[in-house]
Parts: sequence; structure tokens; C-alpha cells
Amino acid sequence: MSTQASTPSTLSTAAATRLDGLRVLVTAIDLEQSEHRGIAVYSKGVLKALRQAGAEVWLLTQFDPTMADVRASGLPSNTANMIFSARVLESLNSGKQTDLASKQQQFLKQIPLLGLLKKLQIQINELVGTLFPRRRFDQRSLKVLPLQEIFDNPYLQSERLSYLQEVDGLICANNIFLHSFRLAQRRPGPVLQLDLRGFDGVVTTCPLNIDVRNVGFLVQSIHDLIPLEYVQTSDHVIGFTRRLRACANGGRLFVSESTRHKYETTILQPASAQPHASCVVTQSPSLAFPADSCDWEARIPELSPSTLGGKHPHPLKPFSYLLFNSSVEPRKNLLFALKAFIESGIESKGIKLCITGKLKADRYSANVKGLVNNHPDVLLTGYVDEATKRQLFLNALAVVSPSLVEGFGIPVLDAACLGLPVIASPSESHREIQQLHDFNEHVLLCSTLETSDWASAMRLVVGRMVRQRLEASEGRPEHLRSQQQSLWLDELRQQRIRRYRQLQQTLDEAFQASISQVIHSEMALGSQGEATAAISSRS
Repeated sequence: MSTQASTPSTLSTAAATRLDGLRVLVTAIDLEQSEHRGIAVYSKGVLKALRQAGAEVWLLTQFDPTMADVRASGLPSNTANMIFSARVLESLNSGKQTDLASKQQQFLKQIPLLGLLKKLQIQINELVGTLFPRRRFDQRSLKVLPLQEIFDNPYLQSERLSYLQEVDGLICANNIFLHSFRLAQRRPGPVLQLDLRGFDGVVTTCPLNIDVRNVGFLVQSIHDLIPLEYVQTSDHVIGFTRRLRACANGGRLFVSESTRHKYETTILQPASAQPHASCVVTQSPSLAFPADSCDWEARIPELSPSTLGGKHPHPLKPFSYLLFNSSVEPRKNLLFALKAFIESGIESKGIKLCITGKLKADRYSANVKGLVNNHPDVLLTGYVDEATKRQLFLNALAVVSPSLVEGFGIPVLDAACLGLPVIASPSESHREIQQLHDFNEHVLLCSTLETSDWASAMRLVVGRMVRQRLEASEGRPEHLRSQQQSLWLDELRQQRIRRYRQLQQTLDEAFQASISQVIHSEMALGSQGEATAAISSRS
């Protein structure tokens, strides 16, 4: 078992949640992906928590675009710095390394022989990188990009990059996460070394195979052990295991008690484990309602197909659809939810199923598409932006989350914070969410062994909403019932927003306090270790 370090007694409760004067580096690996889902939401929460605790927050990115063309041009250094900043921010905004091929190079690619040679060169470079991954990043390998020096940049106005409001600067280390993964996949599994003089500590937002030098603390985040317990994932199992084992050398943040139990019984080796701080954190919900949402978004009459990014012939009306908000992969169990929806018969009552997951080029997504094509009341939107996701949650009749396994379950948390009915699988992480606050009144855990159970649950939540709408207009004249029901729905959405904001603040404060206390405890343990080492050396 790991040592559960408590907050040092010399610190007051208030002081234990403050990180004033500390310079902390946070990894950006999941913010670099094309889709911002689960761990990206967690990453944004970590940035916000550290900033609100008073820390100076920097972000470590592996996007380090080439500047060969700029160097060859002989442009002044200030100009080159502006161009470099734009290229890094473009990569973060698009979720991929910026392609800087010139028009001449793009033209040459069209020539078959030259195009083939170019592909061969890329494959050789990838093979060399795989066989000989980089083992160390020092100060000379890192590029520093202070954000306060960037004036009136358009990327800082992008919704996708809104998390940069919590960040003081970027540290660019070319393909550092990729090299870390490659090292983890090799025998005997050397750890990537990162020299970070000038920083007080590092917080990773997922397990990394790294050893950070010249800092006061390293705290790693552990979300799940899914690649070890479920075969249908794309992760390299051995490499993922070594990344988890590297977490034993620092503080640890677990997103659920279930994940902590699995880690400590499966990965941690008690005999050789050094004492480190750890705790289970409940992360913040993912939706952000603007200031006027009670007056504006709570009264939206319908969600148009163009807003949803689909080609559905009819608008999506509020409180007339179930929402599945997740990636499309086997463990998310979307096919099960689709079959249950079809079996439930609620299509005949005008209820639709809205799916915001993006299809992949695999057999599972092909099966999903086949079912969707035969049912016009199933709307597949693909990945949606944050504003659309917020509106979809606010106006949903219920959320469905039939995942076979989860590290946490943000869609379930978002729905429960809204007071929105949610039908979820009985995974341990979902059970933990259900036990928070009054969430047991909103989270219905339903076995995924039989689609008939979920079909029944879907009919239950639809019937409950129908009864509530009728009761809202009971006793009213016929010509006023529709208007009264509309007013009732507006009030219900306002209640959801107010409830969400209140719970979000509560969860934010607890999340910040937990992270701060683990950092303080890890720093205290580090100081104790240094003192013990000094005494031993003198003796």
C-alpha cells in the first residue's frame, strides 16, 4: 500500500490550499488531441485549480514546429518569436502538428516518384525514432513561450484554447510525450529524464514514464487501468503498465476510489514503494454556463440541425431526446444503448436519441452507422463544440451512459449536477458519483446484461417527464395549457443552471483543496527525505 501522507500539522487549513509562489508545470498531452473529452476536461480543471490556489502555471507541450524557413529568411528575432508562437498555438488549436510545407514542396509531393520517396523518408524517420527514442530533455532542449508577452493574439480568443487564460506560459519539448511512450514500450523500460531547473514541481494529467529532475515534487494523475482489464483498446499494454509503475515515484491523484484500489492492488509493489502523498479527487463538471444563460439559454425554443452540425430534417426540440455524449468505442457500449432505445418504443412518442460521438473507421462504428441509418429518430452529430454540448445537456430529457468500464464518468457527473435524469451502468465509478450530494435522486444505475432493463428505464424517465408536464398545466383552460407548459420548461432549465453553478463551485473548491494538499504533502515528504539523506551522509 502507498503511504497516505497527511497535510503537515504546521500548515493551517487555509495555508494548505494555497500554492502562492510556486511555479508549476502541467502536461498538455490530452489538450493536444483533436477531440477534448474526458482527460482534457480534467486537464482544464487542474490548470484552473492551480491558478486559483495562487500558483504560477505553465503548460508542457510536445508541439515544437519547425522554424527552418524563418531561420533561412534572416528575419529579426522578435518577428521569428511571433511566428513561432502562432505555429504552436495553431497546433494546439487544431490538435495536430502544423504542416509547414511550402507550396513548392506541396507541388513536388504530387509527383509520384518524389511523393513515394517522401513517404519512405517519413517512415524511416519514424522507425529511427521508435528504435532510438530520446532519453533526456535538458534546458537546451526546451523552448520557453511566455503568454504574457503575446499581445492581442487571435488564438487567445478561440473557445478551444480558453484554458490558456489559466496559463502563464508554454514549454515546448519536441515530441516529448511520444518519446516517453516509446521508452515505456522497450525492455527493460528506461524512464525519460526531464531537467526542469526553475520550476518547483510538475503535475501530469495522465500517467507518464518520466523522471523529473531539479524540482520539489512530481504528482501524477491516474484515471483508470482500462487497457489492462479490457482488450478492445488501442493502448500498448506493456507500455501503459510501465507508465503506471512510474507513478509510484511521486505523488498520485486518483479520479475515483475504484481506480485507486485497482492501482494499489495491481501495480504498486509495497515492499519497494517509497512514501508518497496520494488522494482521490472528484473533478469539476465540464459545462460552463455564461452569465446570462438563465435569461437566454434557458428559453431556447429548439436546437437547429445546423447548430448540431448534422443533416437532420427536423429541429431537435428541448426535452424530447435522450443524450449519449461520449466517444464511439466498444467499452462505451453505444450499440447496447441503441438497441435498448429501439426496443423501448419511445420513438413512437416523438422521443429521439442524440449521439455526439464521432464515428471511427472500424467495425464497431460501422455497426453503429448501420443501425442509425435505419432509424431516423437517432441523430448522430459527431463531435460538437462546448457551446452546443452545453445546450444539449441543458435541454435533454435524460442522459444515457452504458459504459462497461470507466475511470470516472464525466457525462454522469454533468447530468447529476444539472439535476438531469441519467441512466448509467453500475460500474464502481458511477456508484461513487451516485453517492455524492443528492445524486442518488438523479442517477439510475441499470444492469447492462439485458437491453430490456434499459428499455424499461428509458420508458420510465420519459413517462415521468410527460406526467410532470401535464401536472404543470393541470387546471388550466385548454388554450393556456401549451403556454403554461412552455413556462414550466423555462423555469426547469433555469433551476438546472442555478443548481449546476452551485454544485460546480462546491466541487471546484474541493478539487483545488485536494490537489494543493497533495502537493504540500509531497513537498514535505521530499524535504524529510533530503534531511534524512543529509544526516546519513554526515554519519
